[in-house]
Parts: sequence; structure tokens; C-alpha cells
Amino acid sequence: MNDITEPARRTPVAGKVDVLVAGGGPAGIAAALAAARQGARTLLVERYGYLGGMITGAYVVAILGVGDGHVSVARGIVDEIRERMGALGAAHPIGGCGDYRVDAELFKWQALEMLLDAGVRLRLHTLTCEPIVEDGAVAGVITESKSGREAFRSAVTIDTSADADLAYRAGCACENETHEVTLGFAIEGVDRDRAEVFRRESPAEYEAIAVEAAEMNGGKLPGQSRLLQGIDVTDAEDLTRAEIQLRREGYRAFLHLREHMPGYEEACVRLTWPQLGVRLSRRIRGAYYLVDDDLKASRHFADGIARLGVYFPDWGPNYAIEGLAYDIPYRALVPEAIDGLLVAGRSISCDAIAGNTMRLIVPCLVSGQAAGVAAALAAREGIAPRHVPVDALRSALRAQGAWLG
Repeated sequence: MNDITEPARRTPVAGKVDVLVAGGGPAGIAAALAAARQGARTLLVERYGYLGGMITGAYVVAILGVGDGHVSVARGIVDEIRERMGALGAAHPIGGCGDYRVDAELFKWQALEMLLDAGVRLRLHTLTCEPIVEDGAVAGVITESKSGREAFRSAVTIDTSADADLAYRAGCACENETHEVTLGFAIEGVDRDRAEVFRRESPAEYEAIAVEAAEMNGGKLPGQSRLLQGIDVTDAEDLTRAEIQLRREGYRAFLHLREHMPGYEEACVRLTWPQLGVRLSRRIRGAYYLVDDDLKASRHFADGIARLGVYFPDWGPNYAIEGLAYDIPYRALVPEAIDGLLVAGRSISCDAIAGNTMRLIVPCLVSGQAAGVAAALAAREGIAPRHVPVDALRSALRAQGAWLG
């Protein structure tokens, strides 16, 4: 009585490609670009009508991890995005080691143009539901969209869903961490001069109103980063609870300020983020399990696909950025037992502390670029991704401008 038996049905195959990329965040964009430039027929499937993941959905517009705290080290697609956005006046440097900030709305447009220029086929407004698994290997995906239920076959599939959704459903061993999530509010129309005068003339009253508003919003004023703990972003009930709670608390605090704080009388909420801001969730168990000590020891790997230098050792706002250099090994992108599949982005094989660094935009971009190149090589040679020769992979990455140390 607790199950529904669905009738058997035939699902039409809507396309066959060499490389299918599931998810259009930074890792997915880089993976699709790299695969297409390596000569693979490439399809990128994205559930929303825009690309960019956390950059455009949660306005994480700081592209951190380009340098080692002293000089710029990351190259390839990381540099290409900076140059392309910079030409539009939409990339601005942060510090002096190559990090930069992008305009999220322009990036929605430019991400599309970059992919189309490379010959990538796009399918937006399409949810990747299930992997097609045949003889222990992923052979494509099942999708749902306005066009109905469809299948896309691929020689290699890259999971860039950020939560290892396809890998998990294909039977890959995974770990999961709940961590804080946030929902941003952008507020405009505040008369800041009037609010400042009130703060100077009535500091106690100003502080009392601000404290009351913050208490309604988890200790943060509207417009500040309110973090909600203990949300499993792979669970729809938890995601629903987070959306409801964060909006309810944020608006109550905002309305309190508008009613009681001088200067806020004409204020309004200009937008709330389209997506929850998420740091960490499900990660695969791969052919190599990257741990925090690997990063702190500045380890080299024979199968390194990038040499990076920004390390986040702690959770929360009081992180330290140290000039450590570390490799990301290709094996961390390869599931332990499932063939036909690679994983890129924050859900690669790593422990939770290393994951705090792997979630940065730059590690997502470089792992995506490596996955795309590897997938194209595997498809061309008709081999499983785990059997891609390391020398050939590293050589192709260098040819695409990647920095391997």
C-alpha cells in the first residue's frame, strides 16, 4: 500500500552524443567547453533556464582560488572567463593575485555564448532524473521537461549536479554532509543618511531596533548572510523547510526595520536569490579519496589535473587563505566502481574539510575542464574514463592552457 507500480513505458531517445554533461554550474560549463574543444559531440543539460550555478543562482560572484595568495596560478578556462567578462567591463580584480568578481547577469549571457561558440549543444529547462546504467556503466541519462520524458545516450557522462545526483543513483558510494545554507535578500530604497543620523543621535534606540530585527532573522539583519544549519540539500523536505524559514524570517526582520527604523520607511526588497546558497553536500567515493592533509602537505600527484594555491582550512567567515600549492588528482573524479561516468565540482571524492576548498569556483572550473578533456579522450578511444592515459590527459590539458605546476 506504500508503493505505486508504474506501467512499463518506452522512452524515446532524443539524442546520442559522445559526452553528456549534467548540470550547468561552473564545473559543468568548463566540462562542456573542454569536451567540445577536444572534438567530442557534447550536450549540456541544465534544469534552469540559465547557466552559472552558484554564480548566477546565489550570486557567489567572487571567483576565488585563482592565485596562491601571492601570484596568479590558475589558467585555462579560469583566465578565459576573466578576459571575456573583462572585455565587457564585467570582471573586477579582488586583491593582487588574480581573483576577480563577475557580473552575475552578464555571466548568464556570456556562459551561453562561450558554449555555443565551442559547438556545445544545450538543453535548458530540463531535469536530469536518472542515469541509464548498462552492464555496470552509465550509458546516458533520462530527463524530464516540457517535452516529456526523454533519453539521451552518451559514451561518457559527467555529473556536475553539485550534489552527485547521477552518481548516487547509479550506485556510486557517497558521503554526505549537512552544512549551513543561506538565502540572500537585496534591499534598496534605504535613506542611509537619515539612518546614520538616527544612529548618532539615539544610539541605544538604534541598537535596540537592530537587535530586535536580527533576532527575528537568526542573528543577522536583512541583507546580511543568514546561515541556516542542519539542512540536507539532497532532501526535498529539508530544502522546502529552508526556503520557507529563510523567507519568513528575512521578511519579518525587514518589515520590523521598515516600521521602526528611521530611513527604512521607503525601503523594499529588490530580489531574493533564485537558489539557496549551498556549501557542501554529497560527495562520491572515488578511485582516490582526497583529504585535508593532502592539501596542507602541498602534495603532488602523478595524475594531477591542476595545481592550485588557495586553501580554506576552516568553516565559516574566519577562514585563512594560505599560500599553499596542491594538486587535484584525476582519480578523485573517477567513481570507485561505476564506469562511463566522471564527477566534477564540489562533489568529487574528498573529505569534508578538503571539500571546503574544493567547493570554491576555481577548483570547480579546473576539475570540470579536466573531466571534459578526459571524457572526450575516453569517448574517442572507446575506453572507460578510468583507463584514460594520464600522460595523454595532462598533455591535452596543457594544450588547453591548464596550469599543472
